Amino acid sequence: MARSFSFARRTWRVALLGVVLLTNCKKDDTEPDDRIVVCYGFPGACDTPATVRDLSGLDGCGKVLELANGKRLEPRGTAWTSFPSANGQHVIIGYVPSGSASICLVGQPAEITCIQSAN
Repeated sequence: MARSFSFARRTWRVALLGVVLLTNCKKDDTEPDDRIVVCYGFPGACDTPATVRDLSGLDGCGKVLELANGKRLEPRGTAWTSFPSANGQHVIIGYVPSGSASICLVGQPAEITCIQSAN
């Protein structure tokens, strides 16, 4: 009896943790319904403004993110590949610098953890 009670308690804890993690990236009720927010991982802090720049004319390049200070990021990760971006689009991102090699060589490779349109 005690063993099954302990299992049930652990199951509820895991379920509760799952609900908390899944709702962390939920949009606010004040955001318009057409606004796309993509978060990957925990936490999904989107607090860095950036502009999407299409550099596909340069060898080995595609879209990069240009920060307000002029620094460029070469975005990677699930959040980035899931987000429909366009050249010149203003976005708000969360990112972690990546230690991976750069093919484009115009910026720092970065894992995008959260991205949403700023428009």
